[in-house]
Amino acid sequence: MEERNRRPSKAELEEDRFLEWVLQAGEYVKGRAQLFIGGAVAVVAVIVIANFVQGQRLEARSQASAMIFEADLAEQSGQIDRVVAISRQLIEEYAGTPAAAQGMITLGNRYFTLGRYVDAQGLYQRYLDEHGDQPPLVFAARTGLAACLEAQGDLAAAAQAFVDYADDHPDHPPSAMALMDGARCYRLLDDASRQREILERVVREYGKTPIAQRARQELALLP
Repeated sequence: MEERNRRPSKAELEEDRFLEWVLQAGEYVKGRAQLFIGGAVAVVAVIVIANFVQGQRLEARSQASAMIFEADLAEQSGQIDRVVAISRQLIEEYAGTPAAAQGMITLGNRYFTLGRYVDAQGLYQRYLDEHGDQPPLVFAARTGLAACLEAQGDLAAAAQAFVDYADDHPDHPPSAMALMDGARCYRLLDDASRQREILERVVREYGKTPIAQRARQELALLP
């Protein structure tokens, strides 16, 4: 009982924040891999770390957590049908729980990769309406909605949605990734002025992150 009630140390809290970032970055990249250019080695490294940490933390949890872990393993082995089935089960049998919330995001991401953008949008929005209280999942849901708009050709709305997320979460490191996605949409719209504005914002507000270096490189290529 004493161990269960022990308050986490500062070091443990810092580790949790780092692991949270790794997990959410890995999930974001996995769910929208076709929208990324380059950085394949770094992407794989993030995914491997995320999967390892997630597996370690799920070993002693409930059946719902075990199902999430099983879905992750199925995804790694390319068993998309199994991932979809488990996610649906989580949503239906554990409604209102964090497990169901995770199931919504996982299933939304899988629908996205299958080109089922309307279905994906429905799940991302459902998560925000019914839960919307876990920062990594909020990030996945809101950028997922933006990615669906982009995939359906509404680049202007997608760009604004990516930027809106960053505006609402100025102190959240993944906001830099959302801004880069917004800049990419403006590039595809041939709006160099808006693209430059957003890239400069990444450098200014997230200058110490690796993403800022990528922003600098893209700025150097602009006329």
